[in-house]
Amino acid sequence: MTCSRLLALCAAVLLPMAAMAESIEGEVNFTGKAPTPGKLHREADPYCAKKPMTDPAVLVKGGKLENVWVHVTKGAKDAASVPSSVVSMDQKDCMYTPRMTTAVVGQKIQAKNGDPVLHNVHTYMGASTLFNKGMPNEKAAPIETTAKDEGMMKWKCDVHPWMRGYIGISKNGLQAISSDSGSFKIDNVPPGKYTVEAWHEKYGTKTQEVTVEAGKPAKVIFKYDGTEKGGA
Repeated sequence: MTCSRLLALCAAVLLPMAAMAESIEGEVNFTGKAPTPGKLHREADPYCAKKPMTDPAVLVKGGKLENVWVHVTKGAKDAASVPSSVVSMDQKDCMYTPRMTTAVVGQKIQAKNGDPVLHNVHTYMGASTLFNKGMPNEKAAPIETTAKDEGMMKWKCDVHPWMRGYIGISKNGLQAISSDSGSFKIDNVPPGKYTVEAWHEKYGTKTQEVTVEAGKPAKVIFKYDGTEKGGA
């Protein structure tokens, strides 16, 4: 065997798993009649009332559903490391921003108030309260916490009941949020068999089994028609 062939063989054997990993990608389709977002009644607070808004709970464009948490629930190992970045949940114009995002167990989470009015940050995991703290105005110190358990961390404001936010927390970190085009992509997925779950705040969960093969990204399409129930 020549030296060059031997080196090539060694490189293949030593190739890190990350380089062999593929992706799970696809889209979330909405096959029913897209609902028209209703007006949010924010008149009780003069500051909030200055900026009329519609309910962002269901966002459909071109038959695609936005803000769906797509994550691997079975078949994956826990994340090898926790991201050093801090997940931010801001309160701006009397709304939680972003509406939905993700975190990994152990990752830092920070809540901020960007408004000159009182917001009450009340977070839940299931029916259990995680913390419940007031933030008087934009001068209030950020609230800092750590993602401890896998699941959907729900945010609400007891002062302004229309305010909602969501952080999908995963142990393995294999997750994504569907964009305004309904598309999503979960990177760095080693070859194997997985259960993938989609979660929407109004329409609940759907699951699919998927096999990821080396050199071939896995494709997944979820479908909601608007009759589903079981979200937040």
